[in-house]
Amino acid sequence: MNHLLKVSVVLAFASLISCQDFTEEQRKKIIQNRQDCIEETKVNPELIEKADLGEFTEDQALKCFTKCFYQKAGFVNEKGEVQKDVVEAKLPPQADKKKALEIVDKCEVKGKEPCDTVYQIHKCYFEHTHPELQQGNKEGEKRA
Repeated sequence: MNHLLKVSVVLAFASLISCQDFTEEQRKKIIQNRQDCIEETKVNPELIEKADLGEFTEDQALKCFTKCFYQKAGFVNEKGEVQKDVVEAKLPPQADKKKALEIVDKCEVKGKEPCDTVYQIHKCYFEHTHPELQQGNKEGEKRA
């Protein structure tokens, strides 16, 4: 599976806001951040791939991977708090800023601790930005 596609899904803010094309420099930074966070958290990369498709696992390493990745992007701080000014500043010009910021506001949730908070925020963004994947997973769960 294309790692850049998976990374763009993980970077929910970017994908929620628009399906922008990343510059080569941005791609390299995203891939490096992803690798750094995998190494730091010791997460099983398969869990990331599943989450990229909307299958979220309650796994502490995955939660901390998400926090690490968002923090490296500047979207959250150490406490897991969304840095709305950073998110807004990084919105691409073609993005529907109003809609994007409404989703950011809707997804301001608080978890049990910072990793859980960012993970819950990420799940919320995913649900609001990839309803087609969420629906497919729910139908799959019904059949199982």
